[in-house]
Amino acid sequence: MTSKIARKQALWISPLGALAIALSLVSVTDAADTTQIPNKPSSAINLIDNETYDFGGRTIDGGNISDNGLFRCFNRRGVTIKNVTVTNSPRYALLARGCSSFTIENFKMKNMSNSVGGIRFDKGTENKTVTINNVEADNVGGHAVELWDTNGFTIGTIKANNTDGCGLLLNRSRNGTVSRVEGDKNDQYGGYATFRVANNNGGNIQVGSVKSRNSGRGFFSVSGSSGTTVNYVDIASSNKEGIYIQGSSNTKVNSGKVRGTPNCRIRGGSNNSINADCGGSIAN
Repeated sequence: MTSKIARKQALWISPLGALAIALSLVSVTDAADTTQIPNKPSSAINLIDNETYDFGGRTIDGGNISDNGLFRCFNRRGVTIKNVTVTNSPRYALLARGCSSFTIENFKMKNMSNSVGGIRFDKGTENKTVTINNVEADNVGGHAVELWDTNGFTIGTIKANNTDGCGLLLNRSRNGTVSRVEGDKNDQYGGYATFRVANNNGGNIQVGSVKSRNSGRGFFSVSGSSGTTVNYVDIASSNKEGIYIQGSSNTKVNSGKVRGTPNCRIRGGSNNSINADCGGSIAN
């Protein structure tokens, strides 16, 4: 028969052991089990607070999702989603609304020509402290990445080819940085741009570089946007202006080269400047 002392000894755990167990439980809780998510879900995937969704490079077929997004972040915080490819035209690959401390990393979208868009942060409820890095889009039926009403964001590299809309579109968002936007055939015969700011976007938007080929425009600032600075551009073969700053304020392009028809235009607004090589005078 086991004594009371022996039983107590068997149940006793050192403080360090208790800490190790607690940490292991935290790690399990914080890592969502993405193996339980099928390759072609029949319903949307609703992301949960303080979870990391690491798909390890898997491809998820969103063909069954015709409403909102394949991945949904609605009024959540502390979510990370990474290392995933979305294909086959869900309405959106990811739709966020009212989310904070949200990270998207190594997120790819392809063969989504019948979608409405790729990644969208919806308007109406503020999104805060958003990090997006290494997003690739090819053949998306809308904007590859679109932010509305986002306060505080850090965007790394966006590469978008063959989109019906922009590579990156910022609307009514402020206090953010973008390292690089690169696109080919973004709304090729239309008026959108590889990088566009619109709908009173700004201020305090700092952008490292924009590279655009064969798109509607390269960089387009419009409809009351303010406070965007693009450090460097490499823009060619645009359907319309390579750079168009229209009805905006405090919007600047510091350097680079633009070749289009016309290459650069500033119309309306105040305190705007283009110091890139536009191959001639700036139209108005």
